Amino acid sequence: MGLAASQARFLGLTARKSNTEYEGQQVNQQRTALANESASLYSQLTNLSVPTPPDITNYYTTEYSFTYGGTNYTMASLPKRSESGYHVSLSHIGTQYSYKNAPDVTIPASIDPSFSELNESGLSNYPRLGSSNFSILINQIMNDNSNNSNYTREAIEQAQFQAFTQNNLTYYLVKDTNNAKGYQIYQDTSTDVVLYDDYTDADIKYSNTGDIESINIPGLTGNEKVAVSTTSVADDAAYDEALNAYKKEYSEYEKTMAQINAKTEVLQQQDKSLELRLNQLDTEQNAISTEMDAVQKVIEKNVESTFKTFA
Repeated sequence: MGLAASQARFLGLTARKSNTEYEGQQVNQQRTALANESASLYSQLTNLSVPTPPDITNYYTTEYSFTYGGTNYTMASLPKRSESGYHVSLSHIGTQYSYKNAPDVTIPASIDPSFSELNESGLSNYPRLGSSNFSILINQIMNDNSNNSNYTREAIEQAQFQAFTQNNLTYYLVKDTNNAKGYQIYQDTSTDVVLYDDYTDADIKYSNTGDIESINIPGLTGNEKVAVSTTSVADDAAYDEALNAYKKEYSEYEKTMAQINAKTEVLQQQDKSLELRLNQLDTEQNAISTEMDAVQKVIEKNVESTFKTFA
Protein backbone atom coordinates (compact mmCIF):
# COMPACT_ATOMS: atom_id res chain seq x y z
CA MET A 1 0.00 0.00 0.00
CA GLY A 2 1.44 3.33 -1.07
CA LEU A 3 1.84 6.36 1.09
CA ALA A 4 -1.12 8.20 -0.50
CA ALA A 5 -3.36 5.14 -0.20
CA SER A 6 -2.33 4.64 3.40
CA GLN A 7 -3.10 8.26 4.22
CA ALA A 8 -6.52 7.96 2.55
CA ARG A 9 -7.20 4.76 4.46
CA PHE A 10 -6.15 6.39 7.74
CA LEU A 11 -8.41 9.38 7.13
CA GLY A 12 -11.36 7.05 6.36
CA LEU A 13 -10.78 5.11 9.57
CA THR A 14 -10.53 8.37 11.52
CA ALA A 15 -13.91 9.46 10.12
CA ARG A 16 -15.46 6.09 11.00
CA LYS A 17 -14.04 6.32 14.52
CA SER A 18 -15.51 9.81 14.93
CA ASN A 19 -18.87 8.55 13.72
CA THR A 20 -18.91 5.63 16.16
CA GLU A 21 -17.86 7.95 18.99
CA TYR A 22 -20.66 10.36 18.09
CA GLU A 23 -23.22 7.55 17.84
CA GLY A 24 -22.00 6.21 21.16
CA GLN A 25 -22.56 9.63 22.73
CA GLN A 26 -26.07 9.71 21.26
CA VAL A 27 -26.80 6.26 22.69
CA ASN A 28 -25.53 7.33 26.10
CA GLN A 29 -27.77 10.41 25.99
CA GLN A 30 -30.75 8.21 25.13
CA ARG A 31 -29.90 5.88 28.00
CA THR A 32 -29.63 8.90 30.32
CA ALA A 33 -33.10 10.06 29.22
CA LEU A 34 -34.45 6.56 29.84
CA ALA A 35 -32.82 6.54 33.27
CA ASN A 36 -34.45 9.87 34.15
CA GLU A 37 -37.84 8.59 32.98
CA SER A 38 -37.34 5.40 34.96
CA ALA A 39 -36.45 7.44 38.06
CA SER A 40 -39.64 9.47 37.59
CA LEU A 41 -41.69 6.25 37.44
CA TYR A 42 -39.94 4.96 40.54
CA SER A 43 -40.76 8.22 42.31
CA GLN A 44 -44.42 7.81 41.36
CA LEU A 45 -44.29 4.24 42.65
CA THR A 46 -42.83 5.22 46.01
CA ASN A 47 -45.34 8.06 46.38
CA LEU A 48 -48.32 5.78 45.83
CA SER A 49 -50.42 5.39 48.95
CA VAL A 50 -51.66 1.86 49.53
CA PRO A 51 -55.41 2.00 50.36
CA THR A 52 -56.28 0.75 53.82
CA PRO A 53 -59.44 -1.35 54.25
CA PRO A 54 -61.98 0.04 56.71
CA ASP A 55 -61.87 -1.31 60.26
CA ILE A 56 -65.33 -2.55 61.18
CA THR A 57 -64.72 -1.67 64.82
CA ASN A 58 -64.82 1.99 63.80
CA TYR A 59 -68.37 1.62 62.51
CA TYR A 60 -70.18 0.94 65.75
CA THR A 61 -72.35 3.61 67.31
CA THR A 62 -73.91 3.87 70.73
CA GLU A 63 -77.71 3.69 70.57
CA TYR A 64 -79.90 4.88 73.43
CA SER A 65 -83.44 3.55 73.75
CA PHE A 66 -86.25 3.27 76.30
CA THR A 67 -89.79 1.97 76.49
CA TYR A 68 -92.72 4.08 77.60
CA GLY A 69 -96.45 3.41 77.25
CA GLY A 70 -95.76 0.17 75.39
CA THR A 71 -93.78 1.96 72.66
CA ASN A 72 -90.05 1.53 72.12
CA TYR A 73 -88.28 4.84 71.51
CA THR A 74 -84.77 5.30 70.11
CA MET A 75 -82.77 8.51 70.12
CA ALA A 76 -82.43 9.40 66.46
CA SER A 77 -79.56 11.75 67.34
CA LEU A 78 -77.64 12.72 70.45
CA PRO A 79 -79.50 15.21 72.66
CA LYS A 80 -78.49 18.86 72.44
CA ARG A 81 -78.11 20.94 75.57
CA SER A 82 -80.07 24.18 75.91
CA GLU A 83 -80.65 26.60 78.79
CA SER A 84 -83.97 24.99 79.72
CA GLY A 85 -82.92 21.36 79.21
CA TYR A 86 -82.10 18.99 76.39
CA HIS A 87 -83.55 18.91 72.88
CA VAL A 88 -84.28 15.27 72.06
CA SER A 89 -85.17 13.67 68.73
CA LEU A 90 -86.83 10.25 69.05
CA SER A 91 -87.81 7.60 66.52
CA HIS A 92 -90.30 4.79 66.95
CA ILE A 93 -92.31 2.36 64.88
CA GLY A 94 -95.81 3.69 64.32
CA THR A 95 -98.82 3.01 62.15
CA GLN A 96 -99.54 5.32 59.25
CA TYR A 97 -103.07 5.27 57.85
CA SER A 98 -104.23 6.18 54.39
CA TYR A 99 -107.57 6.04 52.62
CA LYS A 100 -108.35 5.39 49.00
CA ASN A 101 -111.59 5.35 47.07
CA ALA A 102 -112.84 1.80 46.48
CA PRO A 103 -115.93 2.13 44.24
CA ASP A 104 -115.92 -1.54 43.14
CA VAL A 105 -116.38 -2.96 46.64
CA THR A 106 -119.79 -4.54 47.23
CA ILE A 107 -121.65 -3.16 50.24
CA PRO A 108 -122.63 -6.06 52.56
CA ALA A 109 -126.34 -6.65 53.01
CA SER A 110 -125.84 -6.46 56.76
CA ILE A 111 -125.12 -2.73 56.60
CA ASP A 112 -127.86 -0.73 58.29
CA PRO A 113 -129.32 1.64 55.68
CA SER A 114 -129.93 4.24 58.36
CA PHE A 115 -126.66 6.16 58.65
CA SER A 116 -125.57 7.87 61.82
CA GLU A 117 -123.96 11.29 61.59
CA LEU A 118 -120.23 11.17 62.20
CA ASN A 119 -118.33 14.04 63.75
CA GLU A 120 -115.39 14.33 66.11
CA SER A 121 -117.58 13.60 69.12
CA GLY A 122 -118.60 10.25 67.64
CA LEU A 123 -115.13 8.99 66.78
CA SER A 124 -115.08 6.65 69.78
CA ASN A 125 -117.24 4.29 67.73
CA TYR A 126 -114.41 4.01 65.20
CA PRO A 127 -111.18 3.48 67.14
CA ARG A 128 -109.06 3.07 63.99
CA LEU A 129 -109.93 6.59 62.92
CA GLY A 130 -109.20 8.81 65.86
CA SER A 131 -109.06 12.57 65.54
CA SER A 132 -105.94 12.81 63.31
CA ASN A 133 -106.94 9.97 60.98
CA PHE A 134 -110.46 11.40 60.66
CA SER A 135 -108.85 14.57 59.34
CA ILE A 136 -106.76 12.54 56.86
CA LEU A 137 -109.95 10.83 55.61
CA ILE A 138 -111.72 14.19 55.21
CA ASN A 139 -108.77 15.62 53.24
CA GLN A 140 -108.77 12.59 50.95
CA ILE A 141 -112.53 12.89 50.28
CA MET A 142 -112.12 16.62 49.57
CA ASN A 143 -109.24 15.93 47.21
CA ASP A 144 -111.19 13.24 45.31
CA ASN A 145 -114.21 15.53 44.99
CA SER A 146 -112.43 18.82 44.40
CA ASN A 147 -114.72 19.60 41.44
CA ASN A 148 -117.93 19.11 43.46
CA SER A 149 -119.00 22.03 45.60
CA ASN A 150 -121.11 19.74 47.84
CA TYR A 151 -117.94 18.20 49.31
CA THR A 152 -116.69 21.01 51.49
CA ARG A 153 -114.97 20.23 54.77
CA GLU A 154 -118.06 21.26 56.71
CA ALA A 155 -120.30 19.08 54.56
CA ILE A 156 -118.03 16.04 54.88
CA GLU A 157 -117.75 16.43 58.66
CA GLN A 158 -121.57 16.31 58.79
CA ALA A 159 -121.92 13.51 56.25
CA GLN A 160 -123.76 10.31 57.06
CA PHE A 161 -121.24 7.58 57.72
CA GLN A 162 -120.89 3.82 58.32
CA ALA A 163 -117.98 1.41 58.67
CA PHE A 164 -117.82 -2.28 57.76
CA THR A 165 -115.20 -5.01 57.55
CA GLN A 166 -114.77 -7.31 54.59
CA ASN A 167 -111.93 -9.78 53.89
CA ASN A 168 -110.06 -8.39 56.94
CA LEU A 169 -110.17 -4.88 55.46
CA THR A 170 -112.01 -1.90 56.92
CA TYR A 171 -114.19 0.27 54.68
CA TYR A 172 -115.98 3.54 55.36
CA LEU A 173 -119.25 4.21 53.61
CA VAL A 174 -119.87 7.93 53.17
CA LYS A 175 -123.20 9.41 52.01
CA ASP A 176 -123.51 13.04 51.06
CA THR A 177 -125.92 14.95 53.31
CA ASN A 178 -128.12 15.83 50.34
CA ASN A 179 -127.55 12.45 48.66
CA ALA A 180 -126.46 14.32 45.53
CA LYS A 181 -123.90 11.69 44.56
CA GLY A 182 -125.09 8.66 46.48
CA TYR A 183 -122.52 6.60 48.36
CA GLN A 184 -118.74 6.62 48.30
CA ILE A 185 -116.61 3.84 49.76
CA TYR A 186 -113.13 4.41 51.19
CA GLN A 187 -110.71 1.64 52.09
CA ASP A 188 -108.66 1.95 55.26
CA THR A 189 -105.02 0.80 54.88
CA SER A 190 -102.26 0.92 57.44
CA THR A 191 -98.49 0.68 57.15
CA ASP A 192 -95.79 0.38 59.80
CA VAL A 193 -93.35 3.24 59.38
CA VAL A 194 -90.58 4.91 61.36
CA LEU A 195 -91.93 8.08 62.94
CA TYR A 196 -89.82 10.92 64.33
CA ASP A 197 -90.76 13.31 67.13
CA ASP A 198 -88.84 16.22 68.64
CA TYR A 199 -89.11 17.21 72.29
CA THR A 200 -87.63 20.07 74.26
CA ASP A 201 -86.80 20.73 77.91
CA ALA A 202 -85.91 17.10 78.60
CA ASP A 203 -84.05 16.21 81.78
CA ILE A 204 -81.23 13.69 81.28
CA LYS A 205 -79.09 11.95 83.87
CA TYR A 206 -75.69 10.60 82.82
CA SER A 207 -73.80 7.70 84.40
CA ASN A 208 -70.17 7.80 85.53
CA THR A 209 -69.14 6.29 82.17
CA GLY A 210 -70.77 9.15 80.25
CA ASP A 211 -73.75 7.14 79.02
CA ILE A 212 -77.35 8.27 79.39
CA GLU A 213 -78.84 6.59 82.43
CA SER A 214 -82.38 8.00 82.59
CA ILE A 215 -84.53 10.58 80.86
CA ASN A 216 -87.57 12.68 81.70
CA ILE A 217 -89.42 14.27 78.75
CA PRO A 218 -92.26 16.60 79.84
CA GLY A 219 -94.03 16.28 76.48
CA LEU A 220 -93.94 12.49 76.60
CA THR A 221 -93.27 11.00 80.02
CA GLY A 222 -94.60 13.87 82.10
CA ASN A 223 -92.72 13.95 85.40
CA GLU A 224 -91.71 10.30 85.21
CA LYS A 225 -88.07 9.36 84.80
CA VAL A 226 -87.54 6.42 82.47
CA ALA A 227 -84.50 4.16 82.47
CA VAL A 228 -82.45 4.28 79.26
CA SER A 229 -80.59 1.28 77.87
CA THR A 230 -77.32 1.53 75.94
CA THR A 231 -76.58 -0.69 72.95
CA SER A 232 -73.61 -0.82 70.61
CA VAL A 233 -75.00 -1.02 67.09
CA ALA A 234 -73.06 -1.70 63.88
CA ASP A 235 -73.57 0.93 61.22
CA ASP A 236 -73.65 -1.54 58.31
CA ALA A 237 -74.62 1.08 55.75
CA ALA A 238 -71.66 3.32 56.62
CA TYR A 239 -69.28 0.33 56.68
CA ASP A 240 -70.51 -0.92 53.29
CA GLU A 241 -70.08 2.57 51.86
CA ALA A 242 -66.52 2.76 53.22
CA LEU A 243 -65.76 -0.75 51.93
CA ASN A 244 -67.02 0.13 48.45
CA ALA A 245 -64.87 3.29 48.50
CA TYR A 246 -61.86 1.17 49.55
CA LYS A 247 -62.47 -1.31 46.71
CA LYS A 248 -62.63 1.55 44.23
CA GLU A 249 -59.42 3.11 45.58
CA TYR A 250 -57.64 -0.27 45.57
CA SER A 251 -58.74 -0.90 41.99
CA GLU A 252 -57.30 2.49 40.99
CA TYR A 253 -54.13 1.68 42.94
CA GLU A 254 -53.69 -1.65 41.13
CA LYS A 255 -54.38 0.03 37.79
CA THR A 256 -51.72 2.68 38.45
CA MET A 257 -49.25 0.01 39.63
CA ALA A 258 -49.84 -2.01 36.46
CA GLN A 259 -49.33 1.07 34.28
CA ILE A 260 -46.06 1.99 36.03
CA ASN A 261 -44.77 -1.60 35.82
CA ALA A 262 -45.68 -1.80 32.13
CA LYS A 263 -43.91 1.50 31.35
CA THR A 264 -40.87 0.41 33.40
CA GLU A 265 -40.67 -2.88 31.48
CA VAL A 266 -40.75 -1.01 28.16
CA LEU A 267 -37.98 1.32 29.37
CA GLN A 268 -35.89 -1.66 30.47
CA GLN A 269 -36.26 -3.28 27.04
CA GLN A 270 -35.32 -0.04 25.30
CA ASP A 271 -32.30 0.38 27.57
CA LYS A 272 -31.23 -3.20 26.92
CA SER A 273 -31.39 -2.57 23.16
CA LEU A 274 -29.33 0.60 23.56
CA GLU A 275 -26.82 -1.24 25.74
CA LEU A 276 -26.40 -3.91 23.03
CA ARG A 277 -25.92 -1.18 20.43
CA LEU A 278 -23.36 0.51 22.68
CA ASN A 279 -21.45 -2.79 23.00
CA GLN A 280 -21.49 -3.12 19.20
CA LEU A 281 -20.14 0.40 18.83
CA ASP A 282 -17.46 -0.33 21.44
CA THR A 283 -16.40 -3.47 19.53
CA GLU A 284 -16.39 -1.51 16.28
CA GLN A 285 -14.36 1.25 17.92
CA ASN A 286 -11.76 -1.25 19.12
CA ALA A 287 -11.56 -2.81 15.65
CA ILE A 288 -11.11 0.61 14.04
CA SER A 289 -8.42 1.55 16.56
CA THR A 290 -6.55 -1.69 15.84
CA GLU A 291 -6.76 -1.11 12.08
CA MET A 292 -5.68 2.52 12.50
CA ASP A 293 -2.61 1.35 14.44
CA ALA A 294 -1.76 -1.03 11.62
CA VAL A 295 -2.20 1.66 8.95
CA GLN A 296 -0.16 4.08 11.07
CA LYS A 297 2.72 1.60 11.10
CA VAL A 298 2.49 1.22 7.32
CA ILE A 299 2.61 5.00 6.94
CA GLU A 300 5.60 5.24 9.24
CA LYS A 301 7.45 2.57 7.21
CA ASN A 302 6.57 4.33 3.95
CA VAL A 303 7.83 7.64 5.31
CA GLU A 304 11.00 5.99 6.65
CA SER A 305 11.75 4.24 3.37
CA THR A 306 11.06 7.39 1.39
CA PHE A 307 13.46 9.49 3.45
CA LYS A 308 16.16 6.77 3.19
CA THR A 309 15.79 6.82 -0.57
CA PHE A 310 16.45 10.55 -0.73
CA ALA A 311 19.05 10.56 2.04
